[in-house]
Amino acid sequence: MSDYKNIKEMHREVFSLLDSYKVGGALNVAENMSLAVKLPHHRDNVRQIRETYKYMVHYLLEGVADAGRDTMYADISEQIRTIADASLREAKALDSPDLYSSTLRLARLKKFNLPGMIADFNSLGMEMSLAESAGSDLSEYRRHRETALQDIFSSLLVSYGAKDDYREVVRFLMDADADSILAAQVVSAMTLSLIILFDGPKLEALIELYNHYDSTGDEKMSARTLAGVIFAIYASPKRVMDNPAIVRQLDMWQDSIMTYRRLRETVRVIIGTRDTERVTAKMREEVMPELMKMRPDIMKTMQNLSESPADLESALLENNPEWEERLEKSGITRKMQELSEMQNDGADLLMVTFSNLKQFPFFNVAANWFLPYSPVHTSINVPEESREAMMNLLSLGGVISDSDKYSLSLALGQMPAAQRDMMLGQFSAQFNQMSEEIKERQFKSSTPVFDSEILMVIRDMYRFFKLFRNRSQLPDPFGRPFDFLSIPIVGKMMEDDEVLRIAAEFYFKRGYYSEALPLLESVLESYPQEVSLLEKIGYCHQILGSFEQARDAFMKAELLHNPSQWLLRKLAFVNRQLGNYEEAIKYHTAALEKEPDSVQLLTGLGTTLLAKGDTASALRNFYHANYVQPDAPSIMRLVARAELLNGNFAKSADYYLRIPENERTDRDWIGAGHAEMVQGHYRNAFDYYSKAFEANANDFEKIFLSDMQLLEPLGYDVKAGRIIADKLLYP
Repeated sequence: MSDYKNIKEMHREVFSLLDSYKVGGALNVAENMSLAVKLPHHRDNVRQIRETYKYMVHYLLEGVADAGRDTMYADISEQIRTIADASLREAKALDSPDLYSSTLRLARLKKFNLPGMIADFNSLGMEMSLAESAGSDLSEYRRHRETALQDIFSSLLVSYGAKDDYREVVRFLMDADADSILAAQVVSAMTLSLIILFDGPKLEALIELYNHYDSTGDEKMSARTLAGVIFAIYASPKRVMDNPAIVRQLDMWQDSIMTYRRLRETVRVIIGTRDTERVTAKMREEVMPELMKMRPDIMKTMQNLSESPADLESALLENNPEWEERLEKSGITRKMQELSEMQNDGADLLMVTFSNLKQFPFFNVAANWFLPYSPVHTSINVPEESREAMMNLLSLGGVISDSDKYSLSLALGQMPAAQRDMMLGQFSAQFNQMSEEIKERQFKSSTPVFDSEILMVIRDMYRFFKLFRNRSQLPDPFGRPFDFLSIPIVGKMMEDDEVLRIAAEFYFKRGYYSEALPLLESVLESYPQEVSLLEKIGYCHQILGSFEQARDAFMKAELLHNPSQWLLRKLAFVNRQLGNYEEAIKYHTAALEKEPDSVQLLTGLGTTLLAKGDTASALRNFYHANYVQPDAPSIMRLVARAELLNGNFAKSADYYLRIPENERTDRDWIGAGHAEMVQGHYRNAFDYYSKAFEANANDFEKIFLSDMQLLEPLGYDVKAGRIIADKLLYP
């Protein structure tokens, strides 16, 4: 076992012992860890902790009342965990190639001094102001400042337990003249660091910064710091709850209506990221391939146009009936409408656009993903003639996040003039529309600046964790559904019916039923008579395959209100799934009284009757459905199967062969083969079985054998069938 693996195992053991209230054992292992990685000062800490713990136990045994005992115990446990964390960090830093460890080695090599670096950054700013007044070239000053900012980010990323440094940073940022870009980078570095590794003093400092920006009314920095705190405590909930100082800080939030509103919006935005991968996949896998199919026709139409951007834009936006019809037939129009609805709910449609523009060397530096946009950054090289148009585009509030602004600026700097102007025109039209939609949403908000900023901050974070080249080395806070109720203190604040309902409705609407279910059930506790809640809970259970729970929820809804057609259908379906055929038939029949020609209900009832063994009644319903939709292959398939089981083999074969050949499945060919076999038409049967085997050789035998028990009583020669199957399997 390598040194690192050994230390990692000891780290796990420390936490396991503490979870089992074995402080003494945990102290012993933590001390051995610190010695193994040569952190002797931690051995002194262990001795002090051991002494404190000994006195605490002594007073407990003597029966001395101590109101602070629980707090002291929690503090001792946290100190031991911190020693274990520091030892594991040290062991990993020796040779691990991951972002955190390599940055830690670099910080030690350069002998980073955080307060000194911040002071130097401030001095550079003053020097640059003087140079600007003198009319000097500022590019070198900017380069130095950008490098200094990256070093500060790196230093804070890997700092650990540096209470004095954190106090100095907080003091500096609380100054009214503190640089806003520096403040944003400091908060982002602390956030990323806390997601990677819990650091109590650092989290305390981050919460203190949020409280400061909250008190000064700085909505933008309030958004950045609040997002940081949320992700930090979400990453280490148990450590937070075991830290009395942090719990006290968070408890104070419960008295703030403004913080509650901000938390609610932050939770809503983070939940909304759940849709990003689905939107991106839909664009890449469904919309873009269809548009690419149409590209030759579009390009042919545009060959007769001049190459001026005005003509190109006019052609692209022209209301062309033929293109509209093709878009409608291809399904693109429907998909785009769906995407538009998702965008109105906060979905990030720009992810797919900008994910392809994150390959610039600029984004190889972790700090740059969180850098507030500056048009004078030395990486940006957009020609003067396009700079004004670009700045007008990037000034649209609440549309483009900072990292996306850098992506766009870097891309524009490498384009020929004509292509650059066209791209600016296309983005301008798209972003103007988005900007209007966002303004409309913000008009209804009591905290519009915060709402806009929190959306941008979360999007930059999402892009970093999904697109950064070394993302696999980092814990991804977006890698699992966002269980906001599990967040210490904040979760309790969000146990509000309105918040729960908003989150539940989002998940339900978007088809994330496992996430929606517990939230809907929480809301139901306050509104036990609400039929729509019971129906949604039942539907979640149904989709998740919990048919008994689905039936129970649907039946409660039925008792509270005259059942809708939708509810009757659901009760019929879940009862059929549970094998309660009489109940299923009852609900199907009730639903059919309102919709006597519903193909779905007719086939559902027929399938239930067939499962019950009433083949004749099943056939009546299948034939009724076939009359309503005579060309539907799915109905022909049901008739063919029922006629086979009813002993009408010629009819069965006829209906199997009525299904258009290009729509016949392997099961259809097998069914047709069965019908011919029972009639003694072995050559026809072999031909049909052969087609089934060609269509799906892997599953042929399993499907073939599954029918034998049903077919043998109908006169099917099982032995002959097996011989034919054997010839196909082993020719």
